[in-house]
Amino acid sequence: MNSTRIAYAVLSGLLLASSLPAAADVAPVQQDAAGNRLEALLLQGEQGAGEPERYCTADGQWCVRALPAMGEDQPAALEVAERAGDAAEPRMRRVPINVVDDGDLRVWPFIVRLAPGAGAGQAVADPQQAALQNVLVGGLVEARAMYSGGGASASTLQLARIRHLDDGVQVDADVLSVAWSANKMIRACFSERDFDQRAGACHDEYSFDAELALATEGQDMPVLRYRTEASNYPAGVSPQRDSLAKGGLKKKDLRTEQDAECSYTRTFRFTSGAYQPDQPLPECSGYTEP
Repeated sequence: MNSTRIAYAVLSGLLLASSLPAAADVAPVQQDAAGNRLEALLLQGEQGAGEPERYCTADGQWCVRALPAMGEDQPAALEVAERAGDAAEPRMRRVPINVVDDGDLRVWPFIVRLAPGAGAGQAVADPQQAALQNVLVGGLVEARAMYSGGGASASTLQLARIRHLDDGVQVDADVLSVAWSANKMIRACFSERDFDQRAGACHDEYSFDAELALATEGQDMPVLRYRTEASNYPAGVSPQRDSLAKGGLKKKDLRTEQDAECSYTRTFRFTSGAYQPDQPLPECSGYTEP
C-alpha cells in the first residue's frame, strides 16, 4: 500500500496512504462546519523532463512542488505558488523541510483551504491581506534502509501553514508532523532448517498506513482526525523481538494480523502554534522507522 487514497468517511471521505486510486483520480472535497475545505491537488502534466512534479487545485489558485536540496545553503523545500485575484504572475513561497540523508521529499497531494478570515492567528487590518486565503499544505519525507534479507521504507507527513498578515506572508513550516506510511521486510531463511522453522514464510512483513481528515466540528483552525492501521505477517511476530522466540511458526500463523496498539485514532486541535493530539500517541517506532 504505497499511494494515497480516499476511504474513510468523516465528511465525504478520508485520505489513506494505500494502493487505492491516487488523489488526482478522485479529487475529494471535505468541508467542516466553519467552512474550512480539504481538497485534492491534481498532478499537472506539462512539466519538462527532470522537473519536479507540480500539483494544483482544480481552480489553479494554488500549486505545490517538492524541490530537492541543492547544497547546505538551499535545503529541500515545498515551493508553493499562489495566484491571487487577477495577478498575472503567482506569488511564490518556500516551505523548508528537513529531509534525512538519502531521503526524498514528495508533495502531499491535498490542501486545506481555510475559511475566509480563518487561520491568520491575529486580527488583520489590511482589507487586501485579509481577503487572501490561508492554507495548510504538506510534504511527505521518505526514508529507506536495507537489511540482510530485506529492507524498509517510511514516510512522515509534515504540514505547514501559509497565512496572510498585515506585514506580509507568514510561513509556519511545521504545524503538524506524524508518521504516514511504512513497509518493512526483515528476516530470511538461510537453510532448510530455517525454512521449516518458519513454515515457509521466510520474511516478517510489517505495514503502517495513516489517514488524515477534517473533523465535522469547525474552528478558526480546522480540527484534524488522524487514524492509523498497522499490521504484521505472519501472525504473532513483532519488530521488537525474535520471531522464533516462542518456537517455530505454524500454518495457522500464516496470516496478516492487525496490531491493535498501533492501529488507533486521534483528534488534533491547533494549540499554541501547532497541532496537539487529544491523547498521547503510542510507541510504534518498530513500524514507522525504517
